[in-house]
This record gives sequence, C-alpha cells and structure tokens, in this order.
Amino acid sequence: MTTLWTHSDKLYKALINAGASEEVAKQIVKEMDERVKNREKISTDEIRRYVLTRLQQLEPEVADAWQFYDRIFKGRITFENGKAIVVDKGRLYLGRKVKDFNGKGLENSEQVKEILDEIKEEMEYGLSPKVVNARLYALFMGVLHKKDMSESEKEKAIKYINEFRESLGWKPYELKYPLKG
Repeated sequence: MTTLWTHSDKLYKALINAGASEEVAKQIVKEMDERVKNREKISTDEIRRYVLTRLQQLEPEVADAWQFYDRIFKGRITFENGKAIVVDKGRLYLGRKVKDFNGKGLENSEQVKEILDEIKEEMEYGLSPKVVNARLYALFMGVLHKKDMSESEKEKAIKYINEFRESLGWKPYELKYPLKG
C-alpha cells in the first residue's frame, strides 16, 4: 500500500503508545519527514521497516513492544527488517500456541490472560524486565484502544494486567479517562 505522507502526528502517537520516549518519537518522526521530503508517496511497508530499524537502534525494548502489539492486535508477525506476514484471520499466535478466534486481534480478557501467561513463560527464559514492561504497556494500550471489546471485558483485562504488574512489584496502570466499550 502506498500512501501520501501526511501522518507525522499518527506516527508520533503510535511511537508514544508503543512506549517510546518523547525524544526518540520526535527524532524518528523528524527523520521520516526528511526521508519523504521530496517524495509524494511512500509505502506503509517502507515506513514500518524504517521505524522498526530505528527503534531497534535507539530503544530495542520499544521495537519489541511494537512487534508484540502488531502480533496481538493487528494480526501481523514481524520478521527481520520490519518485514511482516499477516496472520490468517481467525488465528492468533501466542508463543508456541496458535489460538483460533472470531475476529482480528484480542476479543476478551481470557485471551489477555493467555498473553500474560506467555510473557511469564518467556521471563523464565530470560526476557528482560525492560522488555516485559514495554510489552505490558503495549498490551494495556491495545486493550484501551480496542473498539470491539466490551467495557466489562476491558475492565477484567486491565485487572489481569495490573495483577501481573503487582506480582512483579510494579505499580498498576491507572486510567486517565473512563473506559469505552
């Protein structure tokens, strides 16, 4: 897909939602603006690959969170250089498991619980606290922005995420705004 480059704000917001620092988000957006300065269009793939490459260099745990978010909420699995495959609709890859479900991305709190189990398992194999924190933030933000998840399911999902954070001795996330189902 090729797009006109008018998405600086959207990219900035996506970087912040993935957990990037304000400084890094601004830097990557500025670099992308420079890259497309003399071009009318740029492919979504090219944007994605560039962003993931820069995140890998500047904040690797955020690059991991971005890829984690893509897998869980957008049905994409990222390989090297930001290249992605789209997961067949109705399937969700949870570590070594493949889970069938109705739509694209998470639908309910039980699936969030399974994701948390996956993270816990990966921690046993050395997943760093920085990466765990970035993934939890991506999961939290994904649940908040999931339009087709009911408010009660979002509440349960956030409860599971916060219980997981507390089990690690970390503060729970607090909602800044009321949930929307």
